[in-house]
Amino acid sequence: MPTRQSRVLSSGNATNAGFTYRLAAAASGKKSPPRSPKGGRDFWYYTSTNANAQPPYLRSTKPQSGEDAFFAATIGGSEHHVAFGVADGVGGWQDSGVDPSEFSHGLSGLMAGTAYLHEGLTEGKNARPQDLMQVAYDAVIGNPRILAGGCTASLAVASADGSMESANLGDSGFLIIGPGKVAHRSEAQTHAFNTPYQLSKVPAKMQAQHAIFGGSTHLSETPKQADVEKHKLKHGDIVVFATDGVWDNLSAQDTLGIVTRVMEEQGGWFKSHNFAGAETLLNESMVRSLPRAITETSDEQYLPGLLATAVMREAKTAGLDQKRNGPFAREVQMRFPQEGWQGGKPDDIAVVVCIAVEEVPVRITGDEGKPIKAKLEQTTASDVSCYMLHSLVVSVTSGHNPVVWLRW
Repeated sequence: MPTRQSRVLSSGNATNAGFTYRLAAAASGKKSPPRSPKGGRDFWYYTSTNANAQPPYLRSTKPQSGEDAFFAATIGGSEHHVAFGVADGVGGWQDSGVDPSEFSHGLSGLMAGTAYLHEGLTEGKNARPQDLMQVAYDAVIGNPRILAGGCTASLAVASADGSMESANLGDSGFLIIGPGKVAHRSEAQTHAFNTPYQLSKVPAKMQAQHAIFGGSTHLSETPKQADVEKHKLKHGDIVVFATDGVWDNLSAQDTLGIVTRVMEEQGGWFKSHNFAGAETLLNESMVRSLPRAITETSDEQYLPGLLATAVMREAKTAGLDQKRNGPFAREVQMRFPQEGWQGGKPDDIAVVVCIAVEEVPVRITGDEGKPIKAKLEQTTASDVSCYMLHSLVVSVTSGHNPVVWLRW
């Protein structure tokens, strides 16, 4: 008797196991007033799985985020490999009559394009963030339309196996957040307080003037001096990259609180029990159900977008609050008490959020073959005995029966 052929099922019609990535960016210029966020102006969506996306990668422009820039791009068009990050234009260049946004946005756009055009994945040669920074930096230095300027840069490349490599130069940076906890925080690179490492383009004429007349110098590091780290992401991990417009006003714990509120409101995290101190758990199936494609009618409840926007808005609010002392204010008060600094630090803001999604295809066969082993999304307690489960978590109550999340 013939048997039914097997087939692979997974959320979003994925055909390959491994990690894919859902991303969003949010930004606010220093001079932009607080306002209700609007897509295409204050936040933007991106996924590594959006085939034939137009444009193929995400990058910022000055009207959106002032001197701070961001980008996100697949590596060579692969749905399992993505690069993303931020760059913060150094405002001190304005004293020399230079618009620093040209450098930061130019660098971000070139990192995005370099990532997208990368060749070598089929030979096992992935792009590396420090190399992306170097190629983009060399291109900016050689671009006659970018006369001068400088910026910090922080970016990462995430891959099919969940590995993530980062390169951070300056005081932008990132957090890796899991259910209810900050798993990792990057360290800032600074020469002194409020003096970050930075990439710079100093014209020969400006160098000559400084040699003759003296005065302030422009710091200039290279991508080789960036801190490089390697991490292993888990399903549902949230990576938050941001410029110092966020980190000067929000601590890691502040950011965790924002992420926790959004994740619990949207059902992405839940408590193991209904009492204080209960463990925070991931709703695995909810994360796997995140949209694989972005369209003009994409729901504004797209989870990465909600997270990026919430972090951006809270940083904006904190920066304008003259009574709320964030990390920058506390540092000034400790180092320079005579300054009498009080409250937030208004600044440009750029945020990129990336959620790691581990695609797990489930093989199904017919009645004559091996038993069906389908991933269950939800069931009631009365159904539990019908399945062999690797783990079982009772989360919340729905009607008269407890809702049970099942995961293999």
